[in-house]
Amino acid sequence: MKHFSPLVLFIFLFVSTLQAQDTVKEPIPVLKHWMTSEELLRKGEIGKFFVETDPPVAPIRDVAEFDRMQGALIRYPFGIPILLIKEMALDVEVTTIVASTSQKNTVIQQYLANGVDTSHCNFLIAPTDSYWTRDYGPWFVSDSSNQIGIVDFPYNRPRPDDDEIPKKVATMLGIPWYGMNLISTGGNYMTDGLGIAASTTLVWEENPGQTHVQVATKVQDYLGIENYQVVPDPNNTYIDHIDCWGKFLAPDKILIRKVPPSHSRYAAIEATAAYWESQVCPYGYPYHVYRVMTGQDQPYTNSIILNDKALVPFMGSNWDDSAKAVYEEALPGYTVKGFIGNPSTPWESTDALHCRVMGIADVGQLYIRHIPLSGNQPGGQDYMISADIIACSHQPVKNDSVFIHYQINQGAYATALMSNTGSNHYQGVIPKQPGGSIIRYYLSAADQSGRHSTTPLIGSADPFQFESITTLLTTLPDTLWYNTYPEAWYGKYFRIQNDLATNVTLTALQMGGMEVPWWIDSISVPALPHLLAPGDTISVLVKVPIGVNNSPTINYYLDSLRITSTAGIQHVALMINADILNEAPSHDATAGLRSSYPNPFSGETAIPFILRSGDQVTLEIFDMRGRKIRTLLNDMKSAGLHKIIWNGNDDQGNRLPGGIYLYRLTTGNKISTKRMVLIR
Repeated sequence: MKHFSPLVLFIFLFVSTLQAQDTVKEPIPVLKHWMTSEELLRKGEIGKFFVETDPPVAPIRDVAEFDRMQGALIRYPFGIPILLIKEMALDVEVTTIVASTSQKNTVIQQYLANGVDTSHCNFLIAPTDSYWTRDYGPWFVSDSSNQIGIVDFPYNRPRPDDDEIPKKVATMLGIPWYGMNLISTGGNYMTDGLGIAASTTLVWEENPGQTHVQVATKVQDYLGIENYQVVPDPNNTYIDHIDCWGKFLAPDKILIRKVPPSHSRYAAIEATAAYWESQVCPYGYPYHVYRVMTGQDQPYTNSIILNDKALVPFMGSNWDDSAKAVYEEALPGYTVKGFIGNPSTPWESTDALHCRVMGIADVGQLYIRHIPLSGNQPGGQDYMISADIIACSHQPVKNDSVFIHYQINQGAYATALMSNTGSNHYQGVIPKQPGGSIIRYYLSAADQSGRHSTTPLIGSADPFQFESITTLLTTLPDTLWYNTYPEAWYGKYFRIQNDLATNVTLTALQMGGMEVPWWIDSISVPALPHLLAPGDTISVLVKVPIGVNNSPTINYYLDSLRITSTAGIQHVALMINADILNEAPSHDATAGLRSSYPNPFSGETAIPFILRSGDQVTLEIFDMRGRKIRTLLNDMKSAGLHKIIWNGNDDQGNRLPGGIYLYRLTTGNKISTKRMVLIR
C-alpha cells in the first residue's frame, strides 16, 4: 500500500476542492417551483398565522426594480451560477442566506476560489426552504417621511422558513417591516415606482376571501399603488407569474415575450402585447412595448436589472444574441450580460434568473421624482421643469447640485441650475427654442450622504425628449400658480390670444381635471366653437376646490388644461400647492356645491361639494322639465371636500340623451342647484 505524507495529501485534497468549485455543483433541490403533492395537502396553512400590521404612513412609493439598488439577495445552496454572483458582487453587496456559520464558511471558500469579491458579500444566517428569493423576498417602499421599509405578505407556498425571510432582512437592514395580508409572490408582481403595478389574475385566485376591490385597496394602502393592472396570464402554465412573459424596464417601457404564429399561445401573447400598447404610462403617453423572441419558451423576460446592468438568462441557443440586442435597444447605456444556468439547476421557461435573485433597494436612495415633458411642446416660450428630490438618507440635498442637462438638436449638453421652491421641490427652465427643435434632457442631484442620482437613471444615454413646435395661439400666462387659499377660491385668469393674421376657431376647452381637482368657472365668450379674429383675445377663469386631502404626494400638483383649436392642441400648465388641498374649510363661504368638471362632458363628470360639518346629504339629477332622473347620494357625510361621479345614466342604468341637466345638493335646510351639459 502506497503511503502519502500529510502535506501531499493536503495539497491533493485542496486542488480537488478547487476543481470541484469551478462549477459549484449543488444537489438538485427537493422542493420545486410548484407545490409538491405533500405541500398541496398543506395549502390551508398559507397565511393562516400571518399577522397584519398597520400600513406605512401615506404617501407611499413602491420602489421599482429598476430604481437604485444597494444589493442582491440569494440563497445557498445556490440556484444560480457562481459567475452571476461574481458579476453582481462587482457593483452591489450580495447577501447570501445560509443555514449556519458552517455553511457561511463553505460559501466564503467557494467565493474566494472563484474570484468573487468577498468585500461586497454579506450573510444572513437563517433557515430557508428554497432558493426562490424573488418569490418570498421583501418588497421595498418609502413612506411619508421618506423612510425605506419592507412590505411583507403571506408567501403563496406552505414554506414557513422562506416566509420569514422579509422580517429578517428588515432586521438586518434596520428598517421598518409591515405585514400586508394578501397572499402573493414576487414573481407575479412588478411596479414602476410611480403608482402603477401589475400582476396576473393569480392574485385574485389565491385570495378568494377578498373581492377585487379589496385586493386593489390592499396594494394601494400598503404599496401606494393607484393603478393596479390585474391581467390574464397569456402563457397558461402552472405558475401564472408575470415575470414569465413581461417586465417593466422603465416607467414608460415594458418588455413582452414573442412567439411564432405556430406557437399554441401566439394569439394570447399578441393580445397581451396589444393591451399594453394601448395603456398610458405615468408619463402620459402609451407604453413603449419591446418584444423578445422566445420561440422555444426561453425565459428572456425573467431577468434582473441592477442599477446600470441588465442580467439576462441565456439558454445557449441561437436566440441569445437576439435577446441581448432587444435589451440593448430598450436600455441604451446599460450593460447587458447573459448567464447560462447551472447544469444541476438549469433555467426553465417558468423559473429562471429573476425568480432566484431579489434586488435590495438602496435604503438611503436619492430619488428624483419627475414627470417629463414629451411629445410636442409649444415654441416661443421657456420650458418649466419641476421635480421632487427625495433623500431617503435624510441628509440634505446639495442645492447647488440640482441641474437640468439639456441638448438641442444633438448639440453639446448645457446645464441649468434648478432652484428649491420649498420642501423637496425644485424648478428650473430650459430656454425657449425655435419650432422644430428636438430637445433632450435629464436631471441630476446630489446629497450630503455622498449619493448622486440622475433621472432617467442612465442619464445622457437615454434622456427624455420632446419637440418644440410653432403654435398659432398664445396663452398668457402659460402656467397658473395656485399658492394660497384665496387664489384657489377666487381663481386665476389666463388669456388666449390670436397673434396671427388669419382667423382661428377655438373649438373646445378642457373643463376640469379628473385626477387633480380644478375647473373652468367662466369664459368671456358665450359658447364654443368661437372664431378668434387676428388680435382677438378671450379670458378664462380657472378655480380650485379647497378641501381636505391628508396625503399630498408632492409639494405641487401638476396638471394641464387642454385647448383645442383649428391651430392644433395646446396646454396651459396648472401648478397647485398641495397645502391648499390639505386645509380644512376656514369659513362658511367655502361650504356648498361646486361646479362639476368636466362640463360639458361625454363620459363621466365629477360633482364636488364641501361641508363645514357632518350632515345628511342628498345629491340628485334633474332634466330641464324638473323631473328627477337620478339620485346619486342620500347619506350622512362628514365635514370636508367630497366628490361624486356621474356617468350620464338614470336610476335604471339607461344612457341619457345629450342636453342640459340640473344637479341639486340638499343639506339640512339649504338647497343648491347648478347646470351641466351632457354631450352625446
